[in-house]
Amino acid sequence: MMTKSKLNRVAIAVAMSVGLSTAAMAQQTSSEITGRVVGPQGAPAAGTVITVKHVPTGSIKTVTANANGQFNLSGLRVGGPYEIVMDSDTFEDATISDVYLSLDSGLNLNNFALGAQADVERIEVTASQIASIAFGQKGPSSNFSLEDLQNAPAINRDIKDLVRADPRVYIDETFSDGIQCAGASPRFNSLTLDGMRLNDNFGLNSNGYPTESIPFSYDAIEQVAVELAPFDVEYGGFTACNINAVTKSGTNEVHGSAFYDFTSDSFKGDSIEGNDIDNGNYTEKRYGFTVGLRATAYFYPKISSALNSSAQPAILSLLLMLAFLGC
Repeated sequence: MMTKSKLNRVAIAVAMSVGLSTAAMAQQTSSEITGRVVGPQGAPAAGTVITVKHVPTGSIKTVTANANGQFNLSGLRVGGPYEIVMDSDTFEDATISDVYLSLDSGLNLNNFALGAQADVERIEVTASQIASIAFGQKGPSSNFSLEDLQNAPAINRDIKDLVRADPRVYIDETFSDGIQCAGASPRFNSLTLDGMRLNDNFGLNSNGYPTESIPFSYDAIEQVAVELAPFDVEYGGFTACNINAVTKSGTNEVHGSAFYDFTSDSFKGDSIEGNDIDNGNYTEKRYGFTVGLRATAYFYPKISSALNSSAQPAILSLLLMLAFLGC
C-alpha cells in the first residue's frame, strides 16, 4: 500500500508539472473581442446576443451578454474582416462591419450603447482596424498586418524587411543581419510561429534565427507582432523581444499567388574608379506558390524553393496549415 501511495503522488506531481510547463510555453496565436453592452440610459443590456462572423470563411461565434452586459469571445483568428451583430429583444439591434483583429491585442467594445427601438430603426457602424493603444495591451509592441506584409518592399523576402520599421528594432547588416531589439543581442530574442518556438537553442547563429535564413516562408504569414517586455504569464524564455508570427489559412474561395526572382554576379558592378572588384561567380533563383482552399477544413499549403549554384542545392519546403473546421 505504501508503494502504491508513493506512485500515485509521483503521477500527480508529474501531471501538474506538465500542465504548468505547457501553460508557461504558450504564445499568442489568436485574438479576442470583449466589451460591455448598455442601453440608451447606460443600464446593462443583459441578454443581448453578440454574433461575430468571419466574412472570408463564414465562421460564426455567438455569446450572450451577462447580467452586467459584459461578454467575451476568444480564440478568434487574426485579420478579418469581421462583422459583429448585436441582437437585443429590448433595444434596437446594431451591426459593426469591416472589423480587423490584431495578433498582439484584441478589440474592446466597452459601454457600447444600443438605441431605443422607438427612436432609431437601425444602427450600423463601419470601423477600421483599431490601434493597440486604444485598449489594454500587454506591453510595448508593434503589429504588422497582411496588408503591411504585402506592401512592404521585402527584397529579401524576410520578416526583417518588415520589423525594421519599428524604431526600437535594429537590423545589424554588418553582423549577419541580426535582429536587435532595444539594443539587446539577437540571441536574447524569441521567435514563434503559430505558438511554436523556433529559437537558436545552441547559439550557433548571430541572425536571430535557428537557420541561416528565415525558417518559414514569407508568403505563408498572415500577421507578425514584435512584443518587447510583455507582462503576461504566457510569455517567457527571452529578455529582448518576442517576434510572433501567425500563418495564413484558407477561405471559402480558392485563391493563391506565385513568385519568382533571380540574381547573379552579373547584376553587380565590378569596378570602382577603375579598380576591379571580384564579386565571385554565383546565381540565385527563388520561386514558389501558395494556394488557399477549403475541404472539410481550411488549408493553406505553401511550396517554395531556393537555388544557389555556388552554395546549397535546392531546398524544398512544404508548410501545411490547418485553421478552423468548416461550418
